[in-house]
Amino acid sequence: MTCLLIANFFTPIRGGSAVVYQALCEFSSPGSMIVLAPWRMFADGSEIPGWREHDAAAKYPIHRLELLRPREATGSSSFLISAWRWLTTDLPLMVRVFLKVREIVRQHNVKVICIGELVTSSWIGLLGQRFLGCKMISYIHGEEITTEMGYRFYGRQRKRYLHKADAVVAVSHFTEKALIRLMDVDQKRIHLFHNGVDVERFQPGPKRADLIARHGLAGKRVILTVGRIVPRKGFDAVIRAMPKILEQVPDAHYLIVGGGHYRPTLEALVAEHGVGEHVTFAGMVTDEDLADYYRLCDLFVMANREMPDGDTEGFGLVFLEANACGKPVVGGIAGGAVEAVRQGENGLLVDSWSVAEIAETITRLLTDAQLYVRIAARGLEIAQDSSSRAKAEQFQELCNRLTTVAG
Repeated sequence: MTCLLIANFFTPIRGGSAVVYQALCEFSSPGSMIVLAPWRMFADGSEIPGWREHDAAAKYPIHRLELLRPREATGSSSFLISAWRWLTTDLPLMVRVFLKVREIVRQHNVKVICIGELVTSSWIGLLGQRFLGCKMISYIHGEEITTEMGYRFYGRQRKRYLHKADAVVAVSHFTEKALIRLMDVDQKRIHLFHNGVDVERFQPGPKRADLIARHGLAGKRVILTVGRIVPRKGFDAVIRAMPKILEQVPDAHYLIVGGGHYRPTLEALVAEHGVGEHVTFAGMVTDEDLADYYRLCDLFVMANREMPDGDTEGFGLVFLEANACGKPVVGGIAGGAVEAVRQGENGLLVDSWSVAEIAETITRLLTDAQLYVRIAARGLEIAQDSSSRAKAEQFQELCNRLTTVAG
């Protein structure tokens, strides 16, 4: 059985879904997974850094097209302009994508197409069902169904796509319930696969001296957040909590790893609260360095929250990655994070809209040595029991069942 994974976000892009999809391929049996991904970012048209080197080193086939989805139009457009753009740009791109999918399916005898982006890629799965004899799996993380999308065509199609899929994967109970409540998906068709962590890559280890020197962290108690710098990750709440944390933990330092449009707002907030000497923006880091950044910290925090438009965390793989490196975690009581962070076991949960509660919880973990050691040890156990290899095997079993039924 061979599965074709179609993903707009795939490594070397850094992000939760990209990492999940990479792990499915990395830990599946040889020949069972093939990837189709873009080599440009659809948002700004920039080339994905390092994609050639990444693909050359991969143990599974990766096919690339320039784009798998049309660039988003900016500004307002009349009906005629939108129709012209669709005929001259969007439709030719879709034809190229489908012809590539057909080529891959025939070349590798693909039986299952897994759609990694519900809104803009499910049309490929539908055509694969109808014209190529493939089964279709929709892999759902959460925010793609909980976030309001207005009246855009693709947004209105979400329910239809899900109902047409042969199977739907949910990464958390939260996502499973949202599929049932918001999209009317039959629970019998939903398969719960909690995200796994690559425990062969993320392991406890010493703090790298060069990273300590690079970021001026000698003698500091490091609080770390890794993720896209967007409002729902709660970076701002931790920054607001820093003055209170520093009263009890004067050597605390907040290290932010990632990039995003919200960074200028956070930099202004750092200046407003006078904590510039205690907050560092590390920017994007390489996949090779990421585990060392987790090891660099004393405590991992992501105060994730649900935004007014429904955008929220579907699971929160970063929590398990930090646990696998021997670090306790603090997460928000929102979305699927409550499944990644087991209260009082591998971490503590907070109301991410409460700066006082965030400050108290972080301070507690950094000052209560017995609690810190207990949660760090339990977190490592939980992470090791949630390996990516086991999740890949679970996914392969689903693909095999679908094709067995088809046969």
